[in-house]
Amino acid sequence: MNYQKLGYSLQKHWRELLSFISAIVSSYIAFVFSSQPGSTFWASVLLTIILSVVTLYLFLQEKDFYFIALDNYKDKENWFGAGKFEFDKTNNAYLIADTDAGYIYSKCLLWGDYILNGEFKILNGCLGVIIRAVNLSNYIMLQINKNEKGIRPHIRANGGWIPFEVKATGLSFTHDIEDGKWYKFEFKVKGELVEICIYDEKKILINKSWKITSGRVSVPVYEKEDEARKSSTHILDIIASYDYGTFGFRNGHGERALVKNILVKSING
Repeated sequence: MNYQKLGYSLQKHWRELLSFISAIVSSYIAFVFSSQPGSTFWASVLLTIILSVVTLYLFLQEKDFYFIALDNYKDKENWFGAGKFEFDKTNNAYLIADTDAGYIYSKCLLWGDYILNGEFKILNGCLGVIIRAVNLSNYIMLQINKNEKGIRPHIRANGGWIPFEVKATGLSFTHDIEDGKWYKFEFKVKGELVEICIYDEKKILINKSWKITSGRVSVPVYEKEDEARKSSTHILDIIASYDYGTFGFRNGHGERALVKNILVKSING
């Protein structure tokens, strides 16, 4: 049993659980005061008022979230994209590979600020974590790069790519990512700032921030046959804004990674 998934499911459906408990308590009160109808009535009214106030308070304090364990075939239902994003029965996780556009989660398309957590294992090269995606052609990708030993942010604008190297951003790891080992990521996306944390049980590889580029971006345009993108034909200036959008994953050109236990929580702006 996935106890992490169970815990988040209970948290998400607390209102139903509260109604269930309320019904049991009301039945108990009716039983205890069965010989005193007046006392039963007023006790039930008082209990209803108290629980209504508590429910309203908790509802106002609640932050929306989704927990996707990615431990079965059905977990792919709310994702869309092109390429390989499939359940790997051997690792009990999802494999992301051979997808130039990526896969994104459909239920958070209008979200602005959120915290994204998950677990990953890099099989070859890197893992691209997508944030603020309005579609498969416009988003931010934070590439967890094993070979470059750091985070390589990418802007995807109208299908074109603008990469930022580790040396330029300073988003380097303090330790290497080890082969065959699971790690955890946390990206807190708030406004134009992304707080980045990659860690395992013993150490933190990175805990830094990166500011999302907005405004006018210049995208190099390549011929369709130029798959390696060695020589651009011209530069296209695009007005880009990344104020909102969902999350996802992207790996192309032989990159392969496993992901599981994904938690996304909306936060106040």
